[in-house]
Amino acid sequence: MNDFIGGAGYNKPTEEQVKAKKMMRIIGIVLVLLLLVVIGLVALIYYMQSTQLKVYVDAKSNVKMKDIFVFDQNNNLYIPIRAFADYVGYESGNGEYKQYAEDITKCYVESKEEIASFSLGSNKIYKIILDGNNDYEYYEINEPIKMFNNQLYTTIEGAQIAFNISMSYNQQQNQVNIYTLPYLVSYYTTKFQNAGIADKDASFSNQKALLYNMLIIKNENRNYGVQTLDGQEVLGTKYANIKFVESSKEFIVTTMENKMGIMSYDSKIKIAPEFDEIKQIDKDSGLYLATKNKKQGVVNSNGSIVLYLEYDQIGVNSSQYMSNTIKNQYLLYNKCIPAKKNGTWEIFDKTGKNIAGTGTTYKELGCSVGGKSNGEENSNSVLLVPQYEGIVVSRNNVYGLIDSEGKTLLPIALQSIYSITSEGEETYYMLYNNQLMNVIDYIKKWVRPDKNESNNQTNTENTENTNNEQTTQNTQQNNTSTENTTQTNTNAVENNTNTNVNKVSNNT
Repeated sequence: MNDFIGGAGYNKPTEEQVKAKKMMRIIGIVLVLLLLVVIGLVALIYYMQSTQLKVYVDAKSNVKMKDIFVFDQNNNLYIPIRAFADYVGYESGNGEYKQYAEDITKCYVESKEEIASFSLGSNKIYKIILDGNNDYEYYEINEPIKMFNNQLYTTIEGAQIAFNISMSYNQQQNQVNIYTLPYLVSYYTTKFQNAGIADKDASFSNQKALLYNMLIIKNENRNYGVQTLDGQEVLGTKYANIKFVESSKEFIVTTMENKMGIMSYDSKIKIAPEFDEIKQIDKDSGLYLATKNKKQGVVNSNGSIVLYLEYDQIGVNSSQYMSNTIKNQYLLYNKCIPAKKNGTWEIFDKTGKNIAGTGTTYKELGCSVGGKSNGEENSNSVLLVPQYEGIVVSRNNVYGLIDSEGKTLLPIALQSIYSITSEGEETYYMLYNNQLMNVIDYIKKWVRPDKNESNNQTNTENTENTNNEQTTQNTQQNNTSTENTTQTNTNAVENNTNTNVNKVSNNT
């Protein structure tokens, strides 16, 4: 039996075989460990990818954009306005549009169709429509404009309005989806054969209706209508033309008889189509500029007349007063409607009441004389003096200043009113009896002394600089009160002597 156990019936493993078996076990363990490491790495990579922000523009990944966004403590997404503009085909700049000061608390973005403006801390976005009339619209957003790292940021809501895009953020997928308006126009034109937003007659304003779930359509007779993006009719295809007004979500419709009116997005008639032209001039008050037989007036959203259609012109030419940055040429200070008839101007409030009294008229509004006759080659024409909601008026080639309630700030006795822009700051001057005075200083001292604290810090700084000059000059003059001692000095900004101050003050 011993021979059997130790003999042919049992082969003892050789040392090489034992080593080989151990090696196989080690290799197996290593392979298992490597497999676990690979699985762990794959899981880690997947996790890291899932935590990284993914950005898609027009259904294509854009890895460069993922680093420009920031999140607040509530994980709300904020978009850097100027940096974002570069990715969606917009130009941008600091400060206000056509105001050449590098103010980082304000900025604007610009396309060939419109300009959108932002201000730090503001809930409003202003748009200038570049359609030849330079009309403006404004929008209120839920969250104000914020600043991070010396850049202005807005929310998704603000970005959608300013850049005319559809934008969303999926927090679970950590993914941002952006669709530009040209992409949406192409997509829905392909989807709907009756889409009326891509041919040569299509307007940019009508394309923007897509961003609000609406589509301008037309039939085989080239009549226009509106439907939702899921095919429900809003306005039947029976109009010669339709224009979408983004700020109010309304439609300006033109009938086959070439008359215009206003239809709401819920298919209700706001203003019956009976005018030759109509446009919105104030969203909040529901005011519209209406034209019939080449005469203009103002109607409200109920169709009631605010100003009868008997005026030759409603609104001013804002391009003459670029330094004033007039946002709404039809409604100054959001209060005053300038209207011209038979060569004279009146100024009305939103109810149609003449702010300065029934029948009060002016030959012109604004002063384009400037200070060039006094050697001020960089002077600006002026219509508004914003610190006091002032409006420049004139009769018989002399000028004065009233406020937005029609009260006199400066009598109509001035040779000119103009402004000078220096280092981004606007300073206003007036010329009376060939004597130059600072408008704000004069009003502050002699007309509205109780309103000093209401002026903003910038104006205070300008006034302080001016007062320093005045103090020096008055010291040199020993503060005398003799008549007309300073009339020969027409190129300095200074306080008048008591006699000359009283002359203008008594007139006021």
